Parts: sequence; structure tokens; C-alpha cells
Amino acid sequence: MSEVIMQYCSLVNWLQELKGMPEEHWLEPIQEDKWSTGEIIAHIKAWDIFVWDERFSYFIKRSNITPKKGDVEEINRNAAQEAKCGISKNALIDKVIECRRVLSRKLQELPIAIWEEKIQIGDSWITLCEYIKGMVEHDNHHRQQIEKYLLNKGIELFKQEV
Repeated sequence: MSEVIMQYCSLVNWLQELKGMPEEHWLEPIQEDKWSTGEIIAHIKAWDIFVWDERFSYFIKRSNITPKKGDVEEINRNAAQEAKCGISKNALIDKVIECRRVLSRKLQELPIAIWEEKIQIGDSWITLCEYIKGMVEHDNHHRQQIEKYLLNKGIELFKQEV
């Protein structure tokens, strides 16, 4: 559990380094027909909020989640709009950092039993630990996209881990 929380929190340090990204590339699509870095970062925040609002309480109450027509496209569209509404790069990054820190703190306060008990989401059974691991994989997917884009632009921001 603590390892998963550390991985989940690791996005904060990465986001701090992302503040060094040149402004002129912030809203430039990372590839043709793809989002910009700013839109991806807003997307991560939107999903953190969704997880907090629509998922955590079920794990805490140990109740199953009935399949609900959550409009993934609408959440993503709204996130993309937030990035393009005039908010500065650093202000958006700071919002995402604050959101992630709050969620991480809440996760650390949960008893181990909540992390280990399976609940049903639709047809699947999952523990909170497995769910957060999925969120970490989601983060890593987007981190890799952004890092590849920046390297293609000749921009090296991130410390290489040994």
C-alpha cells in the first residue's frame, strides 16, 4: 500500500519539473490529432477529481459501484477546455499538485483493510490498491507521452532515475 501511495505521489515531483517547460509548447499538440501537454495535465486533474467524487466513497463504505454512464468524453472535453481557458501553465500545474497532495493525504489516512477489500465495479472486482495502481499506470502513460514530445523538441527537463 505505501509503495502504491509513493508512486501515486511521485507525479507531484514530476509536475514541479514540468514547470520548466517553455510556454510556447504548453498548448501545442504533442502529435497530430493529440492533446497538448496542458490539456493532458488538466485531464489528469479531472480524473483525480472524478476518482475522489465518484469512486473513493465506495471503497470506504465497502459498497459496490453500480455501472453508471459517466461521460468520459465530457470529462475529457471539459479538462481540455480548462487548459485553453487562459489559465497559466504554472497555475494549472499548481492546481494539479494541490489536488494530488490532498488525495494522497486522504489515501494515507485509510485503514489497510479498506485497501485490501474487493468491491465490484460493473462486472469487475477490484481493491483500492489495484485501482490506485491503475491510476499510476494512467499517469505514467501520459508522462511518457509528454517526455517523448519534449525530447523530440530537444527539451530535457526530467532527471534521469538510476
